Amino acid sequence: MSGFEHSWSQFHGDHWPIGYRLRQGGAANWVRFHSLPQSKRYADSDDDWRTLLHRQNALAAAVLGHGPCWLVQTHWVSAPGTTDIADVHDPFAATRAFDLQLAFELVDADDGELYRWRVHAGPTRWSNGRFDDLLKKIADDEAGPTLWMAQADGSIFAPYDGGVDLFLSQPSQVAQLKTAHKNWLSAHPEGL
Repeated sequence: MSGFEHSWSQFHGDHWPIGYRLRQGGAANWVRFHSLPQSKRYADSDDDWRTLLHRQNALAAAVLGHGPCWLVQTHWVSAPGTTDIADVHDPFAATRAFDLQLAFELVDADDGELYRWRVHAGPTRWSNGRFDDLLKKIADDEAGPTLWMAQADGSIFAPYDGGVDLFLSQPSQVAQLKTAHKNWLSAHPEGL
């Protein structure tokens, strides 16, 4: 069992290391923040990019601090002879750029078909600005499912195109971040 696999299992059990799957699976202490004002989904100006990177770096620093964390990308495996439309953007470039290693594989049964996923992970530390290029690719929906997990307590920073899902170790952390960044929250009654 890899170091990441052990750490993931310890903190998150059978949940998949994919932001939306964690949320849909009922992972504890979830909160979502939007990257841009008025829940705008995509950045289309320099001001938007500055806002997005400011918000995401602030949230990541609050969740991950400066201690060791894992950078994780979960890859879908396209069936032989097929190309997924998302593959055109090289959605897993971060796996190479940050030397992420295969940690484990998952199988998803959907409509009677089996889909394979590969989880790649590597140790790192969060530093404001260090991952801006990757955050931009995620925000433009040009990167595969990517998240960072704190090694100390399993807290997760999971950006996506439109915002960030956080999965924190304590309910009090959710309340603190909601208070600190209340203008970044969704108006949706379910927090989406």
